[in-house]
Amino acid sequence: MKTLNLENVKETFDSPDAGGYVCIITGVEDVPEKEYLRVSYDIAEGEYKGFYSQRKKDMGWDCPVTIRSYKEKALGFFKGFVTSVEKSNKGFKWDGKTESQFVKKGVGLVLRKEKYLNSKNEEKVRLVVDSIHSVDAIRNGDFKVPEMTDVTNRGTGATANPFNATPTDSTPDGNGSF
Repeated sequence: MKTLNLENVKETFDSPDAGGYVCIITGVEDVPEKEYLRVSYDIAEGEYKGFYSQRKKDMGWDCPVTIRSYKEKALGFFKGFVTSVEKSNKGFKWDGKTESQFVKKGVGLVLRKEKYLNSKNEEKVRLVVDSIHSVDAIRNGDFKVPEMTDVTNRGTGATANPFNATPTDSTPDGNGSF
């Protein structure tokens, strides 16, 4: 083996696995013509706390995004998202119209692995939001982690994340409480 100088090389660590995570919402963008919110998030507790924000700082990658549709046929799912955020943040009640109120709020997310084809038609695996819960449900283990899904036959290309926001705190109110 050749001699390596690792003096100025940053270590790379494992990434999160499928599971339940207490997260913080780092950004929200309304896409009114499609009737959905693009919600970016980072992990707020545990071994991977701040993982995506650190990756953004180190590599320029954005925090991951989940889509929350508010179309008429999806309002029940959207209400589930709102309820989970409200239950996760003491005293928080969404006003029903201002999406930026969700930023820096805690929420419980169950992430599952998904096999997909990237833009080079290469098979890859990523984590995606499977379900949304209160932070208490995640902390108490009241969730199920689904098996990996395979979407390689549904098309190609990974979805880019438009968010550049990085949380300044790892908690919604900056004082350690969800």
